[in-house]
Amino acid sequence: MGQRKIIRKAEPYLWLLPSMILFGVFTFYPFLATIVKSFFILDSRGSIMQFVGMENYQRIFTDKSFLKAVLNTLLYVMMTVPVSKIFGFLLAVLANKRRKFSAFYETAFSLPMAIASSVIAMIFQLLYVPSLGLINTAFHLKIQWLNDPKIALFSIAVIQIWLSTGYAFLFMLSAVRSVSDDIVESASLEGASALQKIIHIYIPLTSPTMFYLVCSDIAFMMMSMGLINILTQGGPQNSTITMIYYVFRQFSGSGNYTMANPAAVIAFCMTFIVTAVSFIWEKRGVHY
Repeated sequence: MGQRKIIRKAEPYLWLLPSMILFGVFTFYPFLATIVKSFFILDSRGSIMQFVGMENYQRIFTDKSFLKAVLNTLLYVMMTVPVSKIFGFLLAVLANKRRKFSAFYETAFSLPMAIASSVIAMIFQLLYVPSLGLINTAFHLKIQWLNDPKIALFSIAVIQIWLSTGYAFLFMLSAVRSVSDDIVESASLEGASALQKIIHIYIPLTSPTMFYLVCSDIAFMMMSMGLINILTQGGPQNSTITMIYYVFRQFSGSGNYTMANPAAVIAFCMTFIVTAVSFIWEKRGVHY
């Protein structure tokens, strides 16, 4: 009986053990190693050479490229996260009622999340071609979408919004359809308009799902670099460089692990802080 009790108590931990080992080896250990190495000068292979303490952090905060990367990252998050979630919610409200062709437009709305970001990047790269691209040709424009430092980051944000909207739509459609029909019918009997139903019924009752999407998307956008790596490589004039792309460029371009490690630690800390700040909304605006 004593052995059975011990086995029963240990069983949940044994089931979790494989995943915890994987997390420990591939997530926690590299993260802790990065923190430790951020206080050292490293060679081009990442080997420790000399302890310098906080000097690496002092150097990186005087690096204009990194400061630009921090600013670009925050702007990128502010442009992509709110807009994609609002679009996803509005599309979910439009698709709420099941119709004959629901399967068609539901698939169309969620299709972006099923396409690889590299494929989407190449498609938009063709659309953004200044001379022959469809956008400039159709609207008779002469905009250098990816070559103008003033709008290059915005151009990439548009692509990311299109990619993220489909993901948000799937979650919000489930949340919108879970709203009780009795509540909506009662509001209709009271004379509530469609806008009033959205503001006073659908937004509060779907806020937990929206909160999850916002938090997860903030973390993802703070760490994103895929589209930038494919389309602009941080240019022109560092106008699209982000913190993670800065880290990638340091160790892949010049083998500068000395600057890459503290930059990665700062990127993590900023992501943690921004995500934690979003929990203020969870206490004030999320209705369970």
